[in-house]
Amino acid sequence: MDTVDVTHWARYFDSTQQEVVYTGDRYAHFTVQFKQPALAAGKLNAINTPGMLFTELDIAARQPFRLQDALPEESAESVFVLEGDVESRFDNLHKPLYFGRGEHNIQYNTAFAGTHIIHSRRFHACTITYHRAYLNSLAESEETGALALFCKHLQQKNNFLGAADAIHWQHRITELIPAILSCPFTGITRYIFTESKLLELFVLQMDQFHALQLNPAAMQWSPADKEKLYAVKEYIAKSYLEALSLKALTCHFGLNEYKLKKGYKYFFKTTVFGDIHQLRMQEAKQLLHNRVMNVTEVAYHIGYNNVSSFCYAFKKMFGYSAGSKQR
Repeated sequence: MDTVDVTHWARYFDSTQQEVVYTGDRYAHFTVQFKQPALAAGKLNAINTPGMLFTELDIAARQPFRLQDALPEESAESVFVLEGDVESRFDNLHKPLYFGRGEHNIQYNTAFAGTHIIHSRRFHACTITYHRAYLNSLAESEETGALALFCKHLQQKNNFLGAADAIHWQHRITELIPAILSCPFTGITRYIFTESKLLELFVLQMDQFHALQLNPAAMQWSPADKEKLYAVKEYIAKSYLEALSLKALTCHFGLNEYKLKKGYKYFFKTTVFGDIHQLRMQEAKQLLHNRVMNVTEVAYHIGYNNVSSFCYAFKKMFGYSAGSKQR
C-alpha cells in the first residue's frame, strides 16, 4: 500500500499546481491540484479565516493508500466525509477512528500524529481546524453542554472526541456542506458567507453531541439494530430513485416498522421518506444545473407525476424556481 507523507506532499506527485485565489487582511484562499498517474489525482481547497481553517480534499486513487502525518502537533478539528471511507490511527489513541460517507466527528488531540488509511478509491472530505484561542472565546461564558466540555478538555490539555464513533450528518448539515462548496458569492462576500456557515456547522455539531451526552445509551438501541439502520441509510443513498416502501425495507433489513421509523429519526434526524425526498431533490438540482434534462423530464425522473407539484417542492427546498437559471 502506497504511503504519502502530508508534510512533503509535493514529493509524491509529478504535477502540482497551486493557485492563490484570494488574500486579504482577514481571509486567505488557495487551491492545489496534484496528479501522479501511478498513485492518485485530486484537489486541495483551503480557506483561512481568523479562527478557523477550512480544508476540502477531493482525491481519486488507483488503489487504497495511506496518508502519514508524522508531526505530533496539538490540534482541534471537525471532519465531514462526503464520499469514501477512512481509518485514522493516532499514536496516542487506543483504537482507530472510522469515517464513512455522510459521517462526522470533532476531536481535540494533544499530539495529532497518525496514519490515515483511505480504503476507497474516491475520497472527498472537509475539515475545519480551529484555533484554540478562538474556541475558548466562543465558550468563555458557557458552563454546561458539549461546547463547555470540549473547551474544558482544551484548557486541561486532555484528548476529546465528540462521540466514540463517527455519527451521521443531521439534515441541516447535508445542506450546509454543499452550500459552502458551491458558494454563489464572489470576493470578500464569499468568505464572510463561508465563515458564517462554518460557525453554523460547529453549532450543529455541538448540539448533536450534547444530545448524545444527555442520552449516552442511544435510547438502548442494540448494536445489531444500529447496524441495520445504518445499512438502510446506505441502501437508500444508492437506491433513492427506486420505488421504496417501508414494508419492503423492513422485510429486507429485518427491522419492524416502528424500529425503522423511530431509529431513522433518532440516528439521522430525518424520516425515511424525508431522506429519500432530499436525495431526489439534490439529484434534480444537479441535473438542471448541468442541463442534462428539462424541468418536465427531471420531474418524472425523480418520481413526480405532476410537474407543478415538483416545481413547488423544488422552490420550497432551494428558494428559487426549477426553471430559473441554475445556481
